[in-house]
Amino acid sequence: MTTASFPPGFAYDAAFVSTLRRGIALLVAGIAAVGCTGDGSSAPSSSASVPTGTSTAPVVITPGEFEYSNAGLLVTLELHTNVGTMVVDNGTDHDLPKPDVYVIDGTTAAHIEGKVLDAVPVAQGQTATFDVQFPRGVDEKSVGLVILEFGSDNYGAFAPA
Repeated sequence: MTTASFPPGFAYDAAFVSTLRRGIALLVAGIAAVGCTGDGSSAPSSSASVPTGTSTAPVVITPGEFEYSNAGLLVTLELHTNVGTMVVDNGTDHDLPKPDVYVIDGTTAAHIEGKVLDAVPVAQGQTATFDVQFPRGVDEKSVGLVILEFGSDNYGAFAPA
């Protein structure tokens, strides 16, 4: 028979341990009773209001209308068949070089260069309107993505408007 070895100074009192176990069991039962909602549901009760769903209007995208807006720069492009009009509103704190555009075809993913006719730099605080032209075959329904450039800097993609 083996006997358990306890650390020096340890005294085991069976009556004390039994009373301690009963006390812990009563404490746990009391906590469980307080946490119970009493209605049989498992969800905690709360007086906070639950937000209701919000309704949104359907998004309308007009083929051939694109917009770029970032840091004070607003550029719109209206494309009809392979020609269009681009308006640059330079609300930035600096002058912009000549604008340029290209498209990524929506079905073939081909990179297709556009031409901004009579392109000139756009001064800070100024608005300029340009005619834009793409090769035949590019139209408002075939465009997958329109990319804006100023000088050698790629400013990113227009969003459908």
